[in-house]
Amino acid sequence: MKKIIFIEPKSAHVHVYQKVVFPRLGSVLLGTILKKLGYEVKVFIEEIGKIDFKQVFDSDLVGISTITPTAPGSYQYARMIKDAGIPVVMGGTHVTFQPDEALAYADYVVRGEGEETIVELVECLEKNGDLSKIKGLSYKDGGKIIHNPPREFIKNLDDIPIPDYSIVNDYKKLGVISVSTSRGCPFNCTFCSVPAFNGKVFRTCSVDRVIEEIDTHLRNLNMNYLFFTDDIFNYNKKRAKEILKRMIENKLTPLWGAQVRHEASRDEEMMELMRKANCDRVFVGFESINPKTLELYNKKECIKNIEDAVKTLHKYRIKVHGMFVLGSDEDNVETIKKTGEFAKKLDIDSVQFMILTPLPGSKFFNSFISENKNFITQDWGVFDGVHAVHQPKKITPYELQIEVYRITKKFYSWASILKMVIIGDIYEAHIKNTARRITKKWIKENNNYIKKLKDDLYSEVKKIVGYHISRKKKSVTIASISKTIDFKNTLETFFKELGIKIVDTKKELANILEEKHTFLKKEKIKKEKILYEYLESLKGKVDFVVIPIVKDFEKYQIRFISDINEVSKSFKSGLSNLPHIINLDVDIEMKSLRETFIKIGLIFTNDLNKIRRAYLKALAVAV
Repeated sequence: MKKIIFIEPKSAHVHVYQKVVFPRLGSVLLGTILKKLGYEVKVFIEEIGKIDFKQVFDSDLVGISTITPTAPGSYQYARMIKDAGIPVVMGGTHVTFQPDEALAYADYVVRGEGEETIVELVECLEKNGDLSKIKGLSYKDGGKIIHNPPREFIKNLDDIPIPDYSIVNDYKKLGVISVSTSRGCPFNCTFCSVPAFNGKVFRTCSVDRVIEEIDTHLRNLNMNYLFFTDDIFNYNKKRAKEILKRMIENKLTPLWGAQVRHEASRDEEMMELMRKANCDRVFVGFESINPKTLELYNKKECIKNIEDAVKTLHKYRIKVHGMFVLGSDEDNVETIKKTGEFAKKLDIDSVQFMILTPLPGSKFFNSFISENKNFITQDWGVFDGVHAVHQPKKITPYELQIEVYRITKKFYSWASILKMVIIGDIYEAHIKNTARRITKKWIKENNNYIKKLKDDLYSEVKKIVGYHISRKKKSVTIASISKTIDFKNTLETFFKELGIKIVDTKKELANILEEKHTFLKKEKIKKEKILYEYLESLKGKVDFVVIPIVKDFEKYQIRFISDINEVSKSFKSGLSNLPHIINLDVDIEMKSLRETFIKIGLIFTNDLNKIRRAYLKALAVAV
């Protein structure tokens, strides 16, 4: 085994970092290690340039680095290369948590940190050794999938060599060079897979090693920008300050950025050192301005921290890239709009409004699976934080997708770009214009995906109605079946706000049920007959009969409702001129009522904003 190729496939869809590539370090590090052992190594990062498959098919082993949105492309390459008779090993966050899936395409999966595993695997393959002794490796043996015990995390990160970027194909095109000074995150955000992959223990390189790495890259590469890939650069304040001091002392101060928590802004010495060390921009995961969402995310954050952090960082002329994750079960359309307004008002320099995505390895994903929830799509390629792939409680996926796009477009408006031009910040104007063009390109590229979300929403509406929607029908009556909980006023308010005619019936369904209660118990009168007689009395007077189904009602009403769908179907087939039944599931605690109201409203109008306003008015009446 002489020649080894590593491939880092690109995402299937346009994304914010497409114009400025931040290379992931996994493939480069593994390639560097193997190069030092005497192997001929080449790394292809597809975001930088095309993969030379002539070289790939001339190699002895191919490693493919995979994150969730690149999984479909990675699997395609793996199958193609494996079919050519070349062993394929996959690694990265996605396959670490989905190894069985990956082994349908690859020969081997390296789970977790791969620096030691890859060396043992290559040596084992050369010597035809025992794969079962390699920790952190998954593979097939006679068709049976084997998962070896996990490998312990690397304790001394100084043992890992400085990445040799010269092995990257077209490495001179790399303007941004990634440097990792630590691994692990002690926090436990529910949407993040980092703690599961890199561990919760904060492990670090020595300051000497960090300075040596920066110096090496500055001397050997055309580095325009340095990016610290640490999950939280400022977690150990004393160490972070020492790195910055040494950078300044050694005049190793290119423009640089890092991911930090808001606490960095509270430390005046830290701010001074960051400014002197030529910090250009910090990337801060604010996540949300909704306290309930922050609680769900297990994010130790609040709005005041966000506001104070941005103001302080700007005071020290450090730009802020704010990252928000929208679409939790506590978010709605208003939350998203307010987040966009908040980011503009606070004058955050650049933003990513991401959509909450259940990524393998995260607590969110694990709870999603354990609760048997369904994804909107099975295409991993759209699990990239910019596509809606799950159903939150208080907003439909279609609305979530559209509203996140709208606030992104509004943030990167022509006015914001012109403002930067006027004040002479051409660099920032270029960044905003690039983000604007990418956003525009994204919506064009994903038009079919958005259309499908909309069609899915309307298909749910058609299920409620049962036939082609005709918005000429504008009259409803509300037929309560329970006197214990009156939801009629709420519904009447909703329909009136939509401009729908409310028809009062002479005799309420609840009263009819009460009169027939004794007979129902003895089953002398069929439910079908009661419902038919009621609907017959409304024929020609009303188009829809809305029946609120509240959990808190008597057993005879439960029996009545249990067959109502079958009754309704029989009426539709033979008695279509009768008013149409709409069963409305009412959650008394208001946890999931909004989606139902949206779907009911769409029977009568396409205007989602109008439906939302009507819902809020109705909610006020209910409260």
